[in-house]
Amino acid sequence: MISTTRKLLAGALALGLVAAACGDDDSGASDTAAEGTDGADSADSLCPSNMVIQVDWWPEVEHGGTYQLMGDGAEADAQNFTYSGPIDPAYAVGGIETLEIRSGGDAIESQPVSAVMKLDQNIILGYNNSDDLIQASPTIELTAVATTLERNPQMIMWDPTQTEIDKSDPASIAATGERILHFPGQAYIEFLVSSGAMTADQSDPNYGGAPDQWVANGGDFIQQGFATNEIYKYSNLIDWKDGAPAPVDFLLIDELGWQPYPGSYAVLTERLDELAPCLALFVPMLQQGWVDFFADPGPIGDEIIAVTEVYNNFWTLSPELNDAAYELFDSTGIGSNGPDDVYGNFDDERMARLFDQMAEVMAADGRDLPEGYTVHSGYTNEFIDASIGR
Repeated sequence: MISTTRKLLAGALALGLVAAACGDDDSGASDTAAEGTDGADSADSLCPSNMVIQVDWWPEVEHGGTYQLMGDGAEADAQNFTYSGPIDPAYAVGGIETLEIRSGGDAIESQPVSAVMKLDQNIILGYNNSDDLIQASPTIELTAVATTLERNPQMIMWDPTQTEIDKSDPASIAATGERILHFPGQAYIEFLVSSGAMTADQSDPNYGGAPDQWVANGGDFIQQGFATNEIYKYSNLIDWKDGAPAPVDFLLIDELGWQPYPGSYAVLTERLDELAPCLALFVPMLQQGWVDFFADPGPIGDEIIAVTEVYNNFWTLSPELNDAAYELFDSTGIGSNGPDDVYGNFDDERMARLFDQMAEVMAADGRDLPEGYTVHSGYTNEFIDASIGR
């Protein structure tokens, strides 16, 4: 792995020197933050020696800042869909020695990341969209501690020669009457139905992430996707229209009024106090990893491609696809700082608006939030270093 020049965070390290070590994890998870080595400085025992991060999909540059943390000698495991190795020394705080990035999606049988985290508490951080995090709260409470991307690349896409949608009029999506293929359990779908942007009859929750249905039907419906991935693939690589690729048009869900933070780093709320000393050190490293990734994304993008080649399934990447994603990161603001020029923090007004929308969606479906659960139950900026930005 090629490392870029990193800015070491003296403030976070100084905090680690005076912080108290975490308590033992009653769950029985191995290698908890309390474990250290004899004679080691207290800052060297605040984190697990193996930092496990569960992502929400197959390897992609939307995970670039996380892969940025990996040092030389990492290996991809094609059986378990994990990528692990020594953490880059520039990010090795709190006694972290190795990093393990676990793939999501089909790799975890399409289970929610929150459910996997609850079952396996060796996972310290998990990628959770902030709307999914609120939606999961009646059964599993999580607290997001940093964002990965500022704007959600989640989109709906269509063939403009078969489907007419006025991007300035959300109701035009409903007017098409076409089915919308999407993953099951998506909160934004419920929002689009409640807002009139689509009808309940249009919902088809049978998407698995592969282009098979689009190819088989010649793109005669609307489909969810990531603007930073499927736009390039379907327009340049996938033979779906008369045996050749063809342009598709798209609209970010963000533009329809649903604005969760995608893939936020979250911990189980029940473990927040236990992990807090580690998070005080490591969250700034997560922020810096993303800043460093965007400064020179090519080497990490190539590394992610190599990991997908080891996994050898339907999910493929290419340098050209990644380059198109980098352009969208900047042109759409997907990879930008927040409104206060900090990378990785949560905007309180945006989260309050999402919380109200999510509460309405859940109430309409007969689901209640846990007693006492508020907008601030699901996220915190406590560990953010406000000096870090692009």
